[in-house]
Amino acid sequence: MCKRFAVAVLIAGALLLSSTSYSSPPAGDAAAGKDVFAKKCKTCHGDNGQGNEGMAKLLKVTITPLDSDEVQSKSDADIKTIVVEGKGKMKPVKEISDSDITNVIAYVRTFKKK
Repeated sequence: MCKRFAVAVLIAGALLLSSTSYSSPPAGDAAAGKDVFAKKCKTCHGDNGQGNEGMAKLLKVTITPLDSDEVQSKSDADIKTIVVEGKGKMKPVKEISDSDITNVIAYVRTFKKK
């Protein structure tokens, strides 16, 4: 009876751990994403992800800083949708592969405030 109880406790613990949400490292390569960001995103989002003020004025928009809770709380899937489909005045990013998007998302995650 004790063995069964111990096994049940171990299984319950394993299930609990596997269902708990942990901050896992991004799936992509942040270094590769930085290069793609420089080519595809920097014009509007700026070198440091804080937004290009001149571009924001030109487009008459507020560019949300990439380190903000608003951006960082989005799922990778949500960010990918924004990249692929655009949002507001942001046009979809053209000629970008799925792996490049994954890498850019990994790079965007490096902006997260500690």
